[in-house]
Amino acid sequence: MDRRTFIKVNLQMAAATGIFPVLSYAESRRLAPNEKQTKQYVTGCMWCQNGCSMIAHINNGKLVHLTGNPEDSVTKGKICIKPFGSMELLNSPHRMVQPLKRTSGYGSSAQFSKISWEQALDEIAEKLISLRQNFGGESLGIWASGRSASDGRKLNSAFAKLYGTPNYEKTGPFCNYSGKPAGESVVGTRHTPWTYSDDDFFNAGLYIFVGSNFAATRPVAYSLLRERKKLGKCTICVIDPRKSQTAEEADLWLPIKPGSDLALALCMIHTIISADLADYEFINAHTIGFETLKTEIMDGQYTLAWGAKVTGLEKERIRKLASTYAKTRKAIIIGNAGLSHHTNAVQTHRAFYYLAAITGHYGDKSMGYACLNNGGISTGSLPLPKEKIPEQKMELSKNPVGWLDSIENPNYPYTLQALISTGSPLTQWPDQAKLRRLIPKLKLSVYNGLTRNINARYFDYILPAAIWIEAGGLAPVSDDSRFVWVPKLIEAPGMAKPDRWWWVELAKRMGWGDIFTDTLKDPVKLQNLAGGANGYTVERFTAKKDNSLRAPIKIVNETVKERETLFLDKRFATNSKKIELWTQELEDKFSSYGLSAVPRYYTDPDIARPGETTIKYDTAKLIPSAFQKNKTYTNRVELIKKDTSEDQYSFYLITGRPSSAIMGHTSHWIKRLDKECPDQFCAIHTEPAKKLGIKDNDMVSIQSAFGEIQAKAMVTSYIREDTIFIPYSFGRYSPYHAWESVNFLTNAEARCPVSGQVAFKGMTVAVKKA
Repeated sequence: MDRRTFIKVNLQMAAATGIFPVLSYAESRRLAPNEKQTKQYVTGCMWCQNGCSMIAHINNGKLVHLTGNPEDSVTKGKICIKPFGSMELLNSPHRMVQPLKRTSGYGSSAQFSKISWEQALDEIAEKLISLRQNFGGESLGIWASGRSASDGRKLNSAFAKLYGTPNYEKTGPFCNYSGKPAGESVVGTRHTPWTYSDDDFFNAGLYIFVGSNFAATRPVAYSLLRERKKLGKCTICVIDPRKSQTAEEADLWLPIKPGSDLALALCMIHTIISADLADYEFINAHTIGFETLKTEIMDGQYTLAWGAKVTGLEKERIRKLASTYAKTRKAIIIGNAGLSHHTNAVQTHRAFYYLAAITGHYGDKSMGYACLNNGGISTGSLPLPKEKIPEQKMELSKNPVGWLDSIENPNYPYTLQALISTGSPLTQWPDQAKLRRLIPKLKLSVYNGLTRNINARYFDYILPAAIWIEAGGLAPVSDDSRFVWVPKLIEAPGMAKPDRWWWVELAKRMGWGDIFTDTLKDPVKLQNLAGGANGYTVERFTAKKDNSLRAPIKIVNETVKERETLFLDKRFATNSKKIELWTQELEDKFSSYGLSAVPRYYTDPDIARPGETTIKYDTAKLIPSAFQKNKTYTNRVELIKKDTSEDQYSFYLITGRPSSAIMGHTSHWIKRLDKECPDQFCAIHTEPAKKLGIKDNDMVSIQSAFGEIQAKAMVTSYIREDTIFIPYSFGRYSPYHAWESVNFLTNAEARCPVSGQVAFKGMTVAVKKA
């Protein structure tokens, strides 16, 4: 069987099972062309937070094959299916290869002209200079999404500082940023206490995945965990409204009601304290504020009966889970977007941190709680002369959707006038109808991307991006802060350029050529300049056979000491060096939002039922956000009882990845990946489908208070009866299967007051046969 046929067969098998293949090094190498005709280079994967290193096979300036890296101590040479999609993307006919200027219309009526890089950057710079003179530097917003490589972010963040805008964000507010203020407020850091190593993460006896489909989001790591489970070395519990790929193979699946994970954590804490299962030796020695926590929890009546009612889970299952967790020494709890994509995001994560703390699950390997996608840590920045950095105003909002709100909301102190985006707002951001109304009101919009997707039909200037081994730089960081160096190995197609190149050229036109020199266009020189002072030189990355460094590092006698398991000395990263369950400082911070330091239960405004506690925003006044050092605006909230609900919206809506083969809208521009999930589907339980006359593969219409979309019905028993699931990855104009984004249904105003996270999984909708 040749390489192409092998991959095709594996993908067809995956489509049937829903679990996509992870190949061993031997399997992937067996598919390689004649190795004598290729040169092999260690590289990193461009897709996600696994932090996998790989071997790239290059022949005559082209990538011809990929394998895992057998020298990688984390992956053990394994590789998932997404990198094979990368190979196709490099030579895809759908790549953007020349700058474009929109000359008229939007959406389906948009018209473009092809222009040179010189014209594009000259015109963009001229408009930016004019906007800064007339509206101030704060009038620009820069969204540096996950597509933008680490070295590109070093430059665009420096550009933002020199321009004078505080409105600069990365992917976090749409991903798992809420894990940062949550972790920092309890243990002093957002980073995982564990590392993905054999004697740490892969040595626990119990894994509890809360709102985390680990099999889809971390396929290589999950494949290693799966092997341990098959040997009977661990137990896996999944808490998720749908039976995801991870839940399908778990020992226990708890189909929780969407938005009620905070209730589960509070109930488990109550149960553990009531059953005298708390680790008081650890609590007394290493925590602050337990008595306040205990009083709040016990007075809050977070009993098993209450928890069962709110979460929809059986009392005995909650009790047994709490007891098993408290009694299992090496136990890990993992949170992910299922917790972050709610208005109670920060408080939910904090409650799970508390759960780990009161049971003594810190201070050793193979334990603790953390929210994934929070491995980010600085590997250096571009040095800037302080006298050239203008004073900044406050950021309009931690979440960029709030930047655009300023266009129509007079409560904001100033208005966004321009947006530069390296990601996909027109698939990823909420309330797409509103977004399509607001973007045309900007005086300047620039989109830097790979394909001529829906974003290219709304932005003024479209700049073609080079990626991955066309550009070089650092691959996306792993959950445990592991970076992999990616060398530049091939040339980009047409006029596509690395982010570094055009940020340098644009900065020159702004008058900053003495800082943004041509030297910064070289990925090696840029990394050494920005990261060298802290030891993150390319030489140190490539000195290892997997090109990786786990941050933070220390250089001791010219030897690199990488980050290991956190808190082994039981000293935490807080001011007190203890786990802070409650302090007066925390109370003051949370009270500024209308919340409390010890979390009190509430759920999203759009899904709360009559009598259930939710939040009400004070939209008439903006306040500084304490957990962003009072440098960004947010809204204060009030906990209230929901008095009415929209009866026509009877289903909870949750969104997420359809499988491990898909990550974001770019996946649907890659034929090899798109064909494994070609249709936007609506997973709906068998019983309500029967009542609505909906059969498998029927076209259905899904409606919320914000919009309406269509999808193909997937009738299944693998989801709660009151819940539907729709993938987030689709968008209009995909060349293979185009669908309207599920984010036509979501609410841009329902955001966590502390983190700005959007409640992507906190909506109610109506479903009917189309």
